Amino acid sequence: MKKMLLFEIRRNLLALVVFCVAAVAVSVVSVLTSDLSYHFIEPESIDLRNAGIGTFTAILCILCSVVPVMQFSYRMKMNSADLYYSLPVGRVNLMFARVLIGLFLVFVPYTLAYWLGVACVAMREPHFAFLWHLVYFVVSVPLGVGLFGVIAFLFTRGNTVLDGIAFAALWSCLLPLIVMFFVPRVYVGGDPAMPEDLHYYSYAQYAPMFFDYSPLAYTAGAFHSLACRDVLSTLSCQALPIVLPLGVAEGIAAYVGLFVRADRDKAENAGQISSSWFGYRVLNPLYIALLFAAVGKVMGGDVVMCVIVAVVGAALYFLYRRSFRLRKEDVISYVLAVVVGIAALMLIHFLA
Repeated sequence: MKKMLLFEIRRNLLALVVFCVAAVAVSVVSVLTSDLSYHFIEPESIDLRNAGIGTFTAILCILCSVVPVMQFSYRMKMNSADLYYSLPVGRVNLMFARVLIGLFLVFVPYTLAYWLGVACVAMREPHFAFLWHLVYFVVSVPLGVGLFGVIAFLFTRGNTVLDGIAFAALWSCLLPLIVMFFVPRVYVGGDPAMPEDLHYYSYAQYAPMFFDYSPLAYTAGAFHSLACRDVLSTLSCQALPIVLPLGVAEGIAAYVGLFVRADRDKAENAGQISSSWFGYRVLNPLYIALLFAAVGKVMGGDVVMCVIVAVVGAALYFLYRRSFRLRKEDVISYVLAVVVGIAALMLIHFLA
């Protein structure tokens, strides 16, 4: 195991240097060229605008998205899969080594970029509450570890690189779309005798909280306000109790899935059709139903758009099988998805 880790470190030294240089350059250049504050006529009157936390978080999110693809793409090629699976290392240990080195590739550049960026912020504008930069860094590390695990698990459900990237992207958008389309608005106040005075709160406003990147994004927004010596917004107070437990739960589940599935993955699956239950078998019918729901929500159930959605849905299955010949289970899944989607469209249209 020790030799495996040393080999992986040597193999990724160049990538580590590239990531460090790129992350530091983006962080420092962004901070040095941003409008951090606005000083009024009185010297003590300062409007703190940009603590740099958003830039640092974006760097972490990008690293947590790119590194899992780089670390686990060997599973998608027959030659490299055969090579790694033939090593005298258990597949769980191989997974552990890849995850550990992947986290190393994420957090070394992130740490350098973060603290060099904070140093540049302090040199340009010393009025920020820098204690919150320290607290946010401590909080962002476990959230970043969780995000890395989620992207790694979803990516490794594919048998090709493109399928893995598609799975990570589609699952990230799925829950927000479900919340947006199927959770109704609720009455929150106003005079019932005056319709123009009625106030509704749409749960679609909660939808962005359910992206995989939302725990880091909303936490960064809250700590940005604190670093700027501002009060937390209502949105942050509503979002944090949702996104933080969700991010922790998704991260734990992802790592459990990664290591539980490690011994079950086979080298001969590399490059083949991605038939995982975390892939197109579930995503295709769900997205067909969501597309019909979108037609009902946005376009009032336009018939032409319904036909287009049905055609697009069929195309998704052809792409999944890489052929015009579908299996019986695909046809049944497609028909059920269209029926459920039309039912959802009608429900949304008549309740609107």
